[in-house]
Amino acid sequence: MDNPAGIVPVVERPRVVVVGSYRDPLGLSGAGVLDAMRRHADVRHVEGGAAPWAAPGTLVRTLRAVREHDAELVHVLDGRHAGVGRWIRRNRGLSATISLTASDLRIGRGWPRAGGALAHLDHAFVSDAAVVSLLHDRAPRLDVSVVPPAARALPWPRQHRMSAVARTLRGVRPGRLVVGVPWPADRRDLRWFRDAVMPLVEGGPLCLVFGAPSRRYARLLFGTQGLQSDFRVYAGPLDGDTIAAVARCVDAFVVPSGVHGVDGGPATEFALALAMGGVPVVTCGESDNRVLAHERNAFVVVEADERALVHTVSQVLALPAIQRHALGEDFARYTMNRWTWDAVAEIYAERFAALVGRPQIPADLRAA
Repeated sequence: MDNPAGIVPVVERPRVVVVGSYRDPLGLSGAGVLDAMRRHADVRHVEGGAAPWAAPGTLVRTLRAVREHDAELVHVLDGRHAGVGRWIRRNRGLSATISLTASDLRIGRGWPRAGGALAHLDHAFVSDAAVVSLLHDRAPRLDVSVVPPAARALPWPRQHRMSAVARTLRGVRPGRLVVGVPWPADRRDLRWFRDAVMPLVEGGPLCLVFGAPSRRYARLLFGTQGLQSDFRVYAGPLDGDTIAAVARCVDAFVVPSGVHGVDGGPATEFALALAMGGVPVVTCGESDNRVLAHERNAFVVVEADERALVHTVSQVLALPAIQRHALGEDFARYTMNRWTWDAVAEIYAERFAALVGRPQIPADLRAA
């Protein structure tokens, strides 16, 4: 039928109750997930307790929000509260979805296993292929949407973490160049970097290896004399807070063996955190090409090509300090603008609308 008045029908946004907070594997803020949902859905947020015994209270608050908001769907942002979504789906008949990271599949002692509850949910959103593989084993009937990663601004490092990194660099000559190297998945890559790359880098920089499992591993790898001259090791968690603290003390990040996940987590989020550090990033080997783009937010060198790696690191360190700073800021700006929450929001919106019975019609199928 013709529509001479040009009236555009208004599609009601899904009414969603969101439970908990996004658990980023690196400990960075995941508030962007909630903001992305609010762009396309009418959202009511329920805080989730951090302790196992807080789960009943979380369920009560969620039920109250469902009733007051007349919700059509419940979305869980924290895998520890997957049981809340399962209970509401079974007893209230609402669709239930969940956002999952590698952290959610390694829920600690005291919490029920997430796998049992996941099998009874309607949909899961993940941003890492490794998590998809785990879900196929634990909940093979659960529908999964893979969402693109999103950049998160690094926080100002906590004082105790900043002080710990500063103590690691105590006694370093003022003005000496420092490169930050994350502890690799394979220690042989670090030995190769120690023996074939560092001695040839111009300027004689100090190498700060961070995220080591312990100082014992560092002594075995570098020796006591090495830890006092050309290498320093920070033993501690390899999380967003550590990356932010190290980024304020080094002139460049160098990843000699490609970007790997942290403690089994996704490599994409770790690569994004390095690119958001505000210092130039040089990586060698297999890296996540979805995140690190050569000369956009990193310098990507062919795998195991020590001559190219030496040349690239030397050129970066030869730049004036203010130019290195500007280059790092450009890398972070490109990463933030390229990997936004907009693409994530579109995937959430499409699935939410379909689950509540109002699927979105593709633009090319809509009547003119």
